[in-house]
Amino acid sequence: MLAGFPKQVTLRTGTSVTIRPIVKEDAERLHAFFCKIPREDRLFLRDDVSLREVIDSWMDDLDYGKVLPLVAEVDDAIVADATLHRRRFGWTSHVGKVRLVVDRDYRGKGLGTLMIEELINIAKRAGLEILVAEIMGGQTVALSILKRLGFEREAVFYNYVKDQTGEEHDLVVMMKNLQIEPAMVPF
Repeated sequence: MLAGFPKQVTLRTGTSVTIRPIVKEDAERLHAFFCKIPREDRLFLRDDVSLREVIDSWMDDLDYGKVLPLVAEVDDAIVADATLHRRRFGWTSHVGKVRLVVDRDYRGKGLGTLMIEELINIAKRAGLEILVAEIMGGQTVALSILKRLGFEREAVFYNYVKDQTGEEHDLVVMMKNLQIEPAMVPF
């Protein structure tokens, strides 16, 4: 499932980026990455990633079979974090959930798209059939990236989630069927 990592990619700007699975030794650098994310962006994340104990709990429970976190690095600094969440057993064992956070300085350069594409490829190799992304309404850039990558809006739950200040937001559920491949274009 993780064959080919670490992987070198080049952004549209020419910046070279390394994409690889996270390891426990990345805890401090991952925390620094999340602390660099502007507070107004961190409000939309599920957990308060400014707290070191949150990052440490993730590292203590690191299990690629349940959650596969990929990081993107530039010059030894983490600039993006993308995760594939899955259940090994039960009625949703064929479904994966994706999440993504990109450093503000690396947004709009294709990195988020590359990270989600990596998760899609890993999910396919792992035999998953459906990917789900849950996005707070108003995150228009994230929604457009997912749509471009074949995710479709399946549901909107109005005033369903609260950000870290307690403000209510809509939750948009987007899904991608991994069993449907686009038709091959003849040469």
